[in-house]
Amino acid sequence: METLTKRVEFEVTAAVEPRRPAYDPNNLSPADEEARKYDDTSEGIDWDEIIATTQDDFLAGRFAYNSADYATQAEADAALRKWIHAIVEKVERRHASIPSPDAKG
Repeated sequence: METLTKRVEFEVTAAVEPRRPAYDPNNLSPADEEARKYDDTSEGIDWDEIIATTQDDFLAGRFAYNSADYATQAEADAALRKWIHAIVEKVERRHASIPSPDAKG
């Protein structure tokens, strides 16, 4: 009787990327450790989870607004206020034709 042997080889196609250390709330810099003392957790917000999930964007410098782009904190505050108001105005214009839920018509 003849025995058949089937040889199967698998090719690994997934690229293996080096892993950077994950956010570790138990191994913070002194400044970050001090800042975490003031986190408001009264509403059940897990700030460590938020930091961990946004760390890549932070490290890559992906900001919609960065106060470091302004000469003074007052200029940065004014720019942030202007940017937020522009967003609100845009949303209000887009939804101006939508009647409010309590509108009679």
